[in-house]
Amino acid sequence: MNEPNARPSSPLWGMAIYPSRDALDREFHARPYEDVQSPLRAMHLVMMTEPSQAGQTHEHVTRLCQHFGIVAPSSADAAQFSARCNETLSLKWERHQEFSTYTFFLAGAFDEPFSDAFDALLPAAWLGDIPGNLLVATRLAFEPTTAPLRSLEQLQELFGTIHLVGANVSNGGASVFSDFLASQDGFSRILVHDHRMTGHQPGRLVQRLFNIETYRAMAILDFPRMRLLTQEMSRMEQHLSSLTASLAQDTDHEHDKQNLQELMRLAGETEHISASSAYRFSAGRAYHALVEHRLEELRETRIEGMPIIHEFLERRFAPAMRTIESARERLEHLSRRVGRAATLLRTTVDVALAEQNGTLLASMDKRVKLQLRLQEMVEGLSIVILGYYLTSLLGYGYKALATLGVPFNVDLAVGATIPFVLLGIWMTIRWRRKKLMETHR
Repeated sequence: MNEPNARPSSPLWGMAIYPSRDALDREFHARPYEDVQSPLRAMHLVMMTEPSQAGQTHEHVTRLCQHFGIVAPSSADAAQFSARCNETLSLKWERHQEFSTYTFFLAGAFDEPFSDAFDALLPAAWLGDIPGNLLVATRLAFEPTTAPLRSLEQLQELFGTIHLVGANVSNGGASVFSDFLASQDGFSRILVHDHRMTGHQPGRLVQRLFNIETYRAMAILDFPRMRLLTQEMSRMEQHLSSLTASLAQDTDHEHDKQNLQELMRLAGETEHISASSAYRFSAGRAYHALVEHRLEELRETRIEGMPIIHEFLERRFAPAMRTIESARERLEHLSRRVGRAATLLRTTVDVALAEQNGTLLASMDKRVKLQLRLQEMVEGLSIVILGYYLTSLLGYGYKALATLGVPFNVDLAVGATIPFVLLGIWMTIRWRRKKLMETHR
């Protein structure tokens, strides 16, 4: 007998394991923060890719690993990969559904925060051949606590603009400065000054800043297309208004078929736009929520003389998101309007058809009554004609009997027979009509 407190002989007592249990457990630890410390420079690239380019992207990362002589990601389905290329250079690669990110970290002191240090460390052919289309390019410099604090004038000279954004973040653990604008070399720039960050705080801060740059670009990815979509919706709304006005004026229903065809075409265009934009709308809202969450995680406090990051994005980024959201609501409203107009037209057509059917039924009822009267008249004539022929036949029979010597008056017999013949014919026709009506009832 086994002891009550004995350990199971196999892990989890040999239970059947849910197939996705390990994948779900690993998802909580996916895409961890990099363990970095100041002084540090980083370069962050976001490439728009298609799902079909997953193998090509993996092969490209493998080429870089072979260049540095390090182990490449083993699976072509890998979604993230981190490795130290040499003593100072590190790589973090992530593949998402719509884009891939390449983040390079260069540890060590520096004099020029935004110099082209990575150009000498990475193969130029490899950089120029990264799969996809470049969406975000950001350079970040993380100055140590020993570096002298820069004045506002020095910061403006470094970034080449007076429109700077800055804040103390992580409860005063560091200061962040940027203009959130691509410079002449195509890179946006972020300067971080370390005050008292320890442990994993630098890695989390760098990740959040790069996430903000990435997700704000992804959130407004289709903003230029939204402007064209707004113009298209204006044209469709005008066309719908003219169609609705024509419905009210067309009291004779002469153009119902043409109007219905136009409404169906308009409904098809609306549904096509809705279907092609639905994913982008939902993705934009999701990325916007991620930006808001990353901004909250920064825990900003104001630096005198410049707006904080949240204020800057609220003034520049939020209006674009409201424009996109307005386009989505406008498209939904247009779709509902087209649906109501089509329903109204179908109802109008149904009413007109009902009126036509009522007129047709009344006409048919009138014709049926006329046919019934004609039939009754024909039946009366038929009774007379059949009576005439039947009494004529009987008259020949009476004459034959008189010729045989039967003593009766032939004319009197024929005259007396006529009422009974007509009554019999009338009853027979009535009986046959009754049987026919019962059969088809």
